[in-house]
Amino acid sequence: MDYQLLPHEFMIMHSDHVCSGNSTTLTDELILTNLNLVHIKKGIFGGKKSQQLIPINQIKLFEGKPQVSVCKVNGSKRLEIYYNGGQVVFGFDNAKDTDKWASNLIKLVTGDTSNFDKLGDSSLFGVDVLAETLKDTFNVFKTGLGIKEKEPERITTKCTFCGAPLSGLAKQTVRCSYCDMEQNL
Repeated sequence: MDYQLLPHEFMIMHSDHVCSGNSTTLTDELILTNLNLVHIKKGIFGGKKSQQLIPINQIKLFEGKPQVSVCKVNGSKRLEIYYNGGQVVFGFDNAKDTDKWASNLIKLVTGDTSNFDKLGDSSLFGVDVLAETLKDTFNVFKTGLGIKEKEPERITTKCTFCGAPLSGLAKQTVRCSYCDMEQNL
C-alpha cells in the first residue's frame, strides 16, 4: 500500500488490480478510508505515477442519495462516482468487488457504518471498531442536537441501479432481487 493514513484515519477497503477510466489495464490501487477515497495510478511495472485523493464528504448527493453507482462499460461492471471535483470510473478484476465497493461507499457517505461488505474472505483489521466508533459518534451528535429517533416507516421505491420495485423499512439496507445490488431505503 502506497498511502500513509492520518492519525484519525482508518482503513475500510483496499484493492489492487484496479483500472480507471476507459483503461482495461488492472495496475492501479484503490483505498477507502473513513475520510478519503484514494486512487493510486501505477505504471505497467508497478511504479507509482500519481495519486488522486477524493474526500468522502465531497461525493455528491441527490435527494439524499450518494452519486455512486455500478454501470456497464464494454460488457464489464464499473464503479462510477460523482464528486465535487468531477467524475471517476473504476473497474476491478472481480465483478463482485465492484458491487461491494459501491455498497460500502454508499454506506460510508450516508453514515450507515454498522455493516460494511468485505472483499473476498478477508476482513480488514479495525473495521468493526471503526464502525462502532462512527456509529457512537453520530449518536452523540444527534443527542447533543436534540434529534430524536423516529420509528422507521415502510417505504416502497425503485432500485437506483435497474429500476425494479423495492420495499422495506426506512434506512434499511435491501438487496434488489433483479440486479442483486444492495442499497439503503
